[in-house]
Amino acid sequence: MRSNQLPVTSYQLRVTRGEPSLAGHWLLVTGYCFAFMFILNTASGAPDVPLNFDGWVPDALAKLETVGITGGFHRQTAPLSRAEVAAIVRQAESRILRGTVVPSEIDRKLLEKLKRAFSRELTGRTGQVLRFLPQLRATEQKIAPALAGAFRYTAGSLEDRIAPRLVLYSEFETHNFESRALDGKTAEQRLEQWRGGYTGDFKRSYLQVNNSYLSLLVGRDWVFWGASRHKTVGISDNSPPFDQIRLTAMLGKRFKATAFTTQLDSTWYDDGEKRYLAKRYMSGHRLDYQHNDRLEIGVAEWVLYGGDAQTLDWKYANPFTFYYALQYNAKADDNVMFAIDAAIRPVDGLRLYGEWLIDDIQYVPGANDPHAVAWLLGLTWYPERFDRQFEVHSEYARVNRWAYTHLVPDNQFTHFGYVIGHPIGTDSDTVRVSASYQFTVSAEAEVHGVLTRQGEGTIADRFYGEDFKVLPFPTGVVARTTEIGGRFSYRPLDAWNIFLSYAWQHTQNSEHRSGETRRGHRVKFQMGYLF
Repeated sequence: MRSNQLPVTSYQLRVTRGEPSLAGHWLLVTGYCFAFMFILNTASGAPDVPLNFDGWVPDALAKLETVGITGGFHRQTAPLSRAEVAAIVRQAESRILRGTVVPSEIDRKLLEKLKRAFSRELTGRTGQVLRFLPQLRATEQKIAPALAGAFRYTAGSLEDRIAPRLVLYSEFETHNFESRALDGKTAEQRLEQWRGGYTGDFKRSYLQVNNSYLSLLVGRDWVFWGASRHKTVGISDNSPPFDQIRLTAMLGKRFKATAFTTQLDSTWYDDGEKRYLAKRYMSGHRLDYQHNDRLEIGVAEWVLYGGDAQTLDWKYANPFTFYYALQYNAKADDNVMFAIDAAIRPVDGLRLYGEWLIDDIQYVPGANDPHAVAWLLGLTWYPERFDRQFEVHSEYARVNRWAYTHLVPDNQFTHFGYVIGHPIGTDSDTVRVSASYQFTVSAEAEVHGVLTRQGEGTIADRFYGEDFKVLPFPTGVVARTTEIGGRFSYRPLDAWNIFLSYAWQHTQNSEHRSGETRRGHRVKFQMGYLF
């Protein structure tokens, strides 16, 4: 889940494997970098670091909702706007004043921190805000500075909602680190090198117009649909953000409707006889239902289509129709997917959730094709005996072979070479268990263990009539990766911020070679001063 929290200026350092060279003038932080890099030989590449000035906000909202402080809100459709976060904060305060809930000491302080961070929205102030984030990053190749910034302008206000009538928002980042896509068929570069190997990218940039019931967004932004707060099996933030037109409607207090249309990256099609540049598009719509403070259900449908001389298909841009029926009637071969997700809090402090994606399901008797589905189950628990400071989290995700794929290569579920859904890709599953402790409102530590299995199936595979009933899951020589690690974060609103993480990885049958073993470590260190 993401929110539109404005960034603040900070100096940061990120460390991964290798022996970098010195760059910039920040000798003090560079010393920290060398200390960590020479201790461990890590197994990670150059990080694709999105702007995340407010990474603590989604975590704080998720925690307060799980323990019952905020009451229900539509957290399964993200990103949340700053106005939505402000409304959630007011709702939590109202519940406390009425005596509906009694927050623990740590939760009361967390709510106060949110009030300070969103004071402009809570007091109805408009105008412009400009922030910068100078950074120092390190990878196996080098240490180099980067710069990120954000501009936000708001005007007008809605009397019946905590929301401005107009929002202009833009995030920009420049750096000289390579970004490697997973699929080489994309015909476009999201990041093009400029002087000194630097690239510039607008991570988010949009104009948003609001009225009492409807919000229209035009520009670049993330889409995150699902019950998990990490990655979903549907539309997640694993791929770059979309250039889109998005409508969001609040239908009373219980329903939230969302629809968008975007153009994806173009890809090359070349089978040796025919070669063309495929234009690709995706449209989606979703309806969330908040039954009460403890139960939320979401249903979604989206369609991805492309091809030679393909243009925007206006029947799919219509948010009030069903894509499957349109495709069936037109005898088209587009990639239509359905998803349903739900979360329930049987008691305060415990949240159970699940997601189910249908890429292709065989409902005709006698069909000799496999079901292409993905699903996810998880739980989050804050035991009351630890004053809600201790968290236990567990999640399992599985993507069957041929999910995310399509017989038409132009219609595979990717954007700039990255899977739009869960990062494990197709023919894989993963289970994660973690425990964390929140020492203060800004300091938290976590330990985790992750087991991932990856079969030989890839998103580029096509189903050509294989005997799928005898295939195991995952298929072929299975790569099994075990990861054990931990992290510590200290994220106040101002002053020094610190983030440190470590993970040890062990992979059996590396790169699907039987008996091949790979071991490695991954370290990331970041510190900055917020002002």
